Amino acid sequence: MLKRRLDQFKYENVGMFDLASIGITLPLAIVIGFFGGKWIGGKLGSEDIGWYIGFAIGVAAGFLEMFRSVARWNRKMERMEKQKREAAEKAQDIKDNN
Repeated sequence: MLKRRLDQFKYENVGMFDLASIGITLPLAIVIGFFGGKWIGGKLGSEDIGWYIGFAIGVAAGFLEMFRSVARWNRKMERMEKQKREAAEKAQDIKDNN
């Protein structure tokens, strides 16, 4: 019974955890892009240009992942609303037949 409740909790809250991860993913992508660009720029001879490009790539990657997370959450909410509507219609049909 506990395993079933944990599985249900995980299923119902996937979107919430996905959205909460944005707070970690966005800054992490920016930091990795910044330092990665700085390192690559240093190897190629222009550290300043490297960190600008790395920072821009990190920001783009972070926002892209943020938009993906929001889209996944929206799809999940739409599925849940559809399931609720179908259950309500089924309950109404059963009530009408009795």
